[in-house]
Amino acid sequence: MRIALRRFLRAAKLDAETFPSGAQFLESLQTHQPDCVLLDLHMPDMDGFALAEAMRAMPGADAIPIIALAAMVSAEAIERGRAVGFHDFVAKFDRTGLIAAIKEQSADMDRAA
Repeated sequence: MRIALRRFLRAAKLDAETFPSGAQFLESLQTHQPDCVLLDLHMPDMDGFALAEAMRAMPGADAIPIIALAAMVSAEAIERGRAVGFHDFVAKFDRTGLIAAIKEQSADMDRAA
C-alpha cells in the first residue's frame, strides 16, 4: 500500500515520502519537518497512535498536522486519536477524502505561519 499511496499522492501533485518503519520516520524528523503526516493506524513495528505520541513529544514536531488512515474507524479510535493529536481520520480507500484532508491541513498550516 505504501508505494500505491505514494504514487497516488504524486499524481495529485503532492510531494510524498514514505518510510518503512515508524522509527525511521521519527529519525527523519530530526532534519526534516513535513507539512503534514499520514499515519496508518495499523503499522507493523509501531501503531499510528504510538507514533503520534512519539511525534508530539519531539520539539518542533508537536504542531505538524497528522491525518490517520484506517480501514475502519470507531468512536473509540477517534477519541484516542484526538488525545494523541490527530487532526483528521480518513478511510484508507477514500482517495477523494484523503486529498481534501491533506489540502485542509496544509491550508491551516499556511494560515498559522
